[in-house]
Amino acid sequence: MVRVERLGKRFGAHWVFRGLSFQVKSGDCLVVLGSNGSGKSTLLKVLASLASASEGRVETSSGLKLGYASLDMSLYSHLTAHEHVDLLGKLRACPVDADKVLGSVGLSVSRDKLVGQFSTGMRARLKLALATVHQPDLLMLDEPTAALDEAGQDIVESVVRGQLSRGAVVLATNDKKDRRHATHELELAG
Repeated sequence: MVRVERLGKRFGAHWVFRGLSFQVKSGDCLVVLGSNGSGKSTLLKVLASLASASEGRVETSSGLKLGYASLDMSLYSHLTAHEHVDLLGKLRACPVDADKVLGSVGLSVSRDKLVGQFSTGMRARLKLALATVHQPDLLMLDEPTAALDEAGQDIVESVVRGQLSRGAVVLATNDKKDRRHATHELELAG
């Protein structure tokens, strides 16, 4: 599914990480651990092709569908949750039952509320829904429980379990309790 060889990323003269090699295949959950500033988010961005590597390479299976969610992902404050899901379905050219998708993350009652009026936790739930709307082969989650209450954390747990039944997960976190998801781990030094 994904093969990483001698991957490195630097900003100026500073190497955020270097020499990373690993594989992620269907059924795997790679948990990337590290303190703030250790490069977890940067690694996920490189894997998702949202940032380029400084050295090494990332190989993905042909036709691999990626899902990605992070705290710094932007949403449209003037659209509703339902409009976000509907728009993404149209952009990805995949049929989407927006009500079912929003229900899966506990946002059914907020379907017609403008996202600009959402709490941080509600935004995190919507980002999770958007990352999974097209049933990706590889789901990458950056600090998925950081802004969530206990009910939201349970939703992340359910999404990760569901994803592992059909694909793989890369989960970046500085919360060691998220290790429960891991089939293998990668710890980045800060």
